[in-house]
Amino acid sequence: MSVSLIEIGLPELQEYQRHFTKDWPKYCQEYYCLDNFINFLKSQPNIQNLKAYTLTQEKAKTEGVFLIVDRYQLFVGGLNNNTNGLVQRALEVLDWSKGLKCSSIPMRHAQALENVIKEKDLKIIFKDPTNLYYLKAEEALKLKVEPPRGFHFKTLDVKDAQLVNEAWPNRHLGSLYFIQRQIRLSVNVGLYADDTEELLAWCIRLQGGYLGALQVKESHKRRGFGSLVTREISHRIASLGQDVMALVNPLNTASCGMFDKLGFKVIDQCLWLRTEPTNGEFTWPEGE
Repeated sequence: MSVSLIEIGLPELQEYQRHFTKDWPKYCQEYYCLDNFINFLKSQPNIQNLKAYTLTQEKAKTEGVFLIVDRYQLFVGGLNNNTNGLVQRALEVLDWSKGLKCSSIPMRHAQALENVIKEKDLKIIFKDPTNLYYLKAEEALKLKVEPPRGFHFKTLDVKDAQLVNEAWPNRHLGSLYFIQRQIRLSVNVGLYADDTEELLAWCIRLQGGYLGALQVKESHKRRGFGSLVTREISHRIASLGQDVMALVNPLNTASCGMFDKLGFKVIDQCLWLRTEPTNGEFTWPEGE
């Protein structure tokens, strides 16, 4: 029987999200990924270049199989670990021609992803496993801390996006728009100097629901500011009644040590992988 992708919208995403409450926190990646995109669509129903799909097969709907393509990023979810082939089938019929950054893919879906990449002979730009650090909301609420004298916390302003993007090691053509959108639509925090209002450290919650773009200005490193903004954003997320997640490369011993110290626990791994475009170079321009 022929199987294809069908586009789904806000009602279906809300229905699918309920699937991932079982065996908590086993499916927290999918739950909070959907939660963020649901909130994005509630705030901005016609958000540009964002599509969500499932398969036409009824079984895919009952197991919550979804693909979300957000510009060049791909998010994958489903209850099953692909023993019935649904996730792999969905990935097989997806359009890979522009290249995709497979973001925070739960490791139980990694084999399906790698099978499709091999079948399609896609070229990989990078492939990185990351540890999924997790902290319950009630524990994250205890992380609340006052900034040191002379500094204050504040929600980032869109005008801060230029600095955040320039300091971000993962910046690329089109990433400024991404940072601007996340500042507008997601939980975030900045640490500012009282006297000059200079932004010195920051952290933004990314689409998958995890902490990201955690940076400290070069002039203010080694003062514990990274830990401060991590504590503050964790408290802000927990204040919404939500648990906190972060993805850290296991080779990044400094970040791993910080999350360990704050009480986060590694409960799983996620995969990051990017493929090259198949029809010539394609990049997302600024503002799209």
